[in-house]
Amino acid sequence: MKNAILCFALLFIAAGIFAQTEALKNPAVEAAEALSQRYQLDTRQQAEMLKIQERTQRNLSEIKPLEQTNPALYIQKIRSLQYANEKSYERILRKEQLQIFRQDQIALREKKARVTKEMKEAGSSPQEIEYKMAELDLEVLQ
Repeated sequence: MKNAILCFALLFIAAGIFAQTEALKNPAVEAAEALSQRYQLDTRQQAEMLKIQERTQRNLSEIKPLEQTNPALYIQKIRSLQYANEKSYERILRKEQLQIFRQDQIALREKKARVTKEMKEAGSSPQEIEYKMAELDLEVLQ
């Protein structure tokens, strides 16, 4: 009987440890933590950011099949999700945090312009360029 109780207790402990490990691997949690550090978010903002990142990861998993079946719609949905995230960030960030966010947006636009120019010079098609821009947006979302 003691052995059964001991095994049962160890099973619950192991399950708890496994659940914590899985939470640490959660991309939404990792992204929210990175953004919390980047923008120095307070507790309320951290909770909001986690909600945003959970929604983002859920949406990304839902649209992933479109990448192969309907690339144009996939790109459109990536852009829509990026836009929604920008608006959500603007809603929760304070003025000084928004300045950092705006700098990040400028850096992304500059990177997109540079990559677009390089791809045009290399003779890439408009569809290839559009897909690459979606990939850059996707990097920011993850």
